[in-house]
Formats: sequence, structure tokens, C-alpha cells
Amino acid sequence: MVRTIKDAAYYFKTVDPETAMNECAIRRLLRTGAVPCVKIGKKYLVTIEALEAYLSTGDSSSIPKKDGSARKEWKIQ
Repeated sequence: MVRTIKDAAYYFKTVDPETAMNECAIRRLLRTGAVPCVKIGKKYLVTIEALEAYLSTGDSSSIPKKDGSARKEWKIQ
């Protein structure tokens, strides 16, 4: 499911109240291209799966597709 930065930060905060994944940290990951996202107007949209894959491996290219194959990293320029 695609979420805004605010919604993604809220998700991580509810899962782990002690998390350091706040809006600023997520925004930094998206702006640097470390985690794939889509920017529509001023809003960044990201999936929780992309953020969790980055956090577990440090590499967003390992996000699995629905068919089980590895997903290619994508960026909107």
C-alpha cells in the first residue's frame, strides 16, 4: 500500500514506539534515492515494503515483486 511520509512515519511509530523512523528520516531516504518512491506535486509516496526492505538490508533493490522475482529499483526524475 502506498503511503505519504506522514502516514509511513505513523505506521512505524505504532509498530515500534521507540523507533527513530520519523518524518524527517523517511524524507531524507526518499530525497536521496535510497528508497524508491513517487513524487506527485509536493508529496512523496512510498510503500512500507520498500522502507522495510531498505531497513532490513540497506538495499531497496531486494523488494520482492508479487510474482516472487526481485523488483528493479525505480526513480522518478
